[in-house]
Amino acid sequence: MNKDHILLKLILDEIDLGNLEISDFNSRKILQKKIYLLQVTGIDLGYRYNWYLYGPYCPALASDTFSLRDEIKYDQEFDDYQLNSKTLDKLGTLGKIVDLPDNPKINEPEWLELLASLHYLKHIAYWPGKNNPEFEEVFEKLAQSKPHFASEENLATVAWKRLDDVGLVQGKTLE
Repeated sequence: MNKDHILLKLILDEIDLGNLEISDFNSRKILQKKIYLLQVTGIDLGYRYNWYLYGPYCPALASDTFSLRDEIKYDQEFDDYQLNSKTLDKLGTLGKIVDLPDNPKINEPEWLELLASLHYLKHIAYWPGKNNPEFEEVFEKLAQSKPHFASEENLATVAWKRLDDVGLVQGKTLE
């Protein structure tokens, strides 16, 4: 098992995705968005994301996850490793961001899609005239590309505040 897969497996274990149950769409969506958000907290796993129908998506992560699922059937090498304290701290930051709000209108995959999409639109996506957009402009772009969030401005405000509370509105990534 290569070092990148070992690291990915250890991280997935910490964020309760280590069983690699990725046969359904929502599980894969959760995995994609959590790894995106973890990377912007400062743990660069080397995955690069594109804008996709459900927000930021990385084909390489999808491929690695399916490969890893097959590898761990035969190789338990990751048992010999552990995450360092910096990575564990960043995982704590991730937990503060992704914790589901008290809102019966949204489930975990949609919440993670909202968080990751807001961040991506603010810092990575390009559109003509974009210049360090504030919430209103980012939300407008979100509503245009994801109409199912168009009526969820209050929820988007909660997500924006979560990102802001850890420094991810002003900064693209954390150090």
